[in-house]
Amino acid sequence: MSNRFVQRMSRRTVLGTGLFLGTSWALKACNTASVPGGTTQAESPTAGAGGQIVTGSFPGTTEALFREYASLFNQSGKGQLSIVPLLAFEQVARLKAAPDNPPFDVVILDDGQTDIAFKEGLLQPLPADKITNLSNIDPLFINDKGLAPTFYMQGVVIGYNPERIKTPPSSWQALLDPNLDGQIGLVSMNSILGTSFMVELGKLQGGSESDIEPAFAALKQMLPKLGGVAANPGALSTLFQQGEVDIAPIWHNDALALKAKGVSIEWAVPETGMTGARYSLNVVSKPKSGLDSAAAFVDMALSKEAQTMLASSPYYYVPSDKTVSLAAAITEKIGAKNATEFMKQVNILDWQTINQQRAAWIERFNKEVSA
Repeated sequence: MSNRFVQRMSRRTVLGTGLFLGTSWALKACNTASVPGGTTQAESPTAGAGGQIVTGSFPGTTEALFREYASLFNQSGKGQLSIVPLLAFEQVARLKAAPDNPPFDVVILDDGQTDIAFKEGLLQPLPADKITNLSNIDPLFINDKGLAPTFYMQGVVIGYNPERIKTPPSSWQALLDPNLDGQIGLVSMNSILGTSFMVELGKLQGGSESDIEPAFAALKQMLPKLGGVAANPGALSTLFQQGEVDIAPIWHNDALALKAKGVSIEWAVPETGMTGARYSLNVVSKPKSGLDSAAAFVDMALSKEAQTMLASSPYYYVPSDKTVSLAAAITEKIGAKNATEFMKQVNILDWQTINQQRAAWIERFNKEVSA
């Protein structure tokens, strides 16, 4: 690999540290005012003490949303919410490490990690009798295994700086443009964003959910053109905000949030379609806070107030409540007005197939980008 690439990457060591260690711990100082234990509350949590509920969260935008949720929930008298920002696979790994003494009461997981956690017996069925806010959840988002319904959704799009990328990209092939020079941003395959991008890139070259060898071939072409590789989507947003990258796969809502901050960024839906990701909030099998307290937080997150909050600025997620409208900026771009219409436009990947090889893919990706 060229010295130029090494120099470019060395300037972003903090953004890559978590990637190469297989965790995002190094980024928390950038993304939140953390306290010992990685939580975002004023004191380190002891689950079950004083009605304290510990929830997993993704670093970055979701963490900011959950901090607002904590303010609402803490005022409800149903408990005190503590937040631990980790990627989905990290939350599942911690549950696996201590199934009888779980570090969380509630976890937020994508479809793939939900499937893994369910098969490992780490999650319990949704206590529907304790959830009052199911009536507005579109039936499309009700889990067929009896787990929690979809909480929110995101779409993978092409983010780009229109001041430096003059021709709006229409395909993932745009990241293979030989004229790009240190402008490409990628995110670790530890994240759903990174894996989704690699699968879609592989499909474009003739691959599939079970074979992304073509994506790794394309990755080799991109390596000399990279401006940075982020350990998680929140860190990728930082690269855009700092002007370190000009084009990258990004969540639609992160692109909108950056634009709202004045960052020079636009987003385009690839001609092959937007890849969608669904997330749910599930109660773990043995919540220390007790089932009632953990379920109360899940119920609040499914309320119209909470769903309206996540769909609005500065978050721009796609809510699962069919009565909540999408942000105008999303509707203007793709025409969808609510979650039901959004789902008709996105591709949902086969995560059961992906999961069979994902660990090996992550290891290979990390080695190749750090070589």
